[in-house]
Amino acid sequence: MFLAKKWLGSLLLPLPLLLILGFFGLIMLLRQHKRSGNALIVLSLAALLLLSTRPVANLLIAPLESQYPPHVIGADAAQPVQDIIVLGAAQVADLSLPLLSQLGNAGLVRITEGVRLAHAYPEARLIMSGYAGGEGRSSAELYGAVALALGIAPNRLLMLPEPKDTAEEAAAIAPLIAVRRALLVTSASHMPRSMTLFQAQGASPQAAPVGHHAKESRGTLPLYTYLPRGHYLERSEIAWHEYLGLAWQTLGAAVSSKP
Repeated sequence: MFLAKKWLGSLLLPLPLLLILGFFGLIMLLRQHKRSGNALIVLSLAALLLLSTRPVANLLIAPLESQYPPHVIGADAAQPVQDIIVLGAAQVADLSLPLLSQLGNAGLVRITEGVRLAHAYPEARLIMSGYAGGEGRSSAELYGAVALALGIAPNRLLMLPEPKDTAEEAAAIAPLIAVRRALLVTSASHMPRSMTLFQAQGASPQAAPVGHHAKESRGTLPLYTYLPRGHYLERSEIAWHEYLGLAWQTLGAAVSSKP
């Protein structure tokens, strides 16, 4: 089921989905269905063009990232933070690379924020999760190595390398943070889905989102920033992935609630 979900989710992302749509349009053209073929090709190219622009990418991802405000250190000093949770992300455990280069962008910002918060709350435990996914080391283990390198004491670290996705992370971590005040660190776009999954497990961590993409400059941007670019398409893909995850989550809840 896990692999099937990953395959289906990957095929439904914008780039493969729109390429498949354009390919079907080309086949229809070759089979003399010109109107339908042209419509599919134009639709796929237009959608790909729009998803690769900054306004559209930000429009997609901003509603996800704005649901939870950034954590303010010391905002609730009367209730000490006892746990800091850092959710896993993709990694490539290539020992020929520097430690930080083995983490993807999402993992890098997540563990950096986790360590920052751990220094701000020196009594808190740092819980890091994420499986290996075929790599030599899990993201939890890489996180642990980064935390040690950045001055966090070993006795404060708890690594959970078994959970493969956010649902499994929530199930594994929720019992560990019962009746404790915990901060949940993950990408801002991923936070709504993560919080829902933790709450479904009976846990109520406080959101500490990081890695925001929808950043609007206060200065006047030059016109070339509105041209299509690969990293804007990636931003749209991140948002699309989260909306797919939320839809899957809603579908699963609806199915499980049926008698």
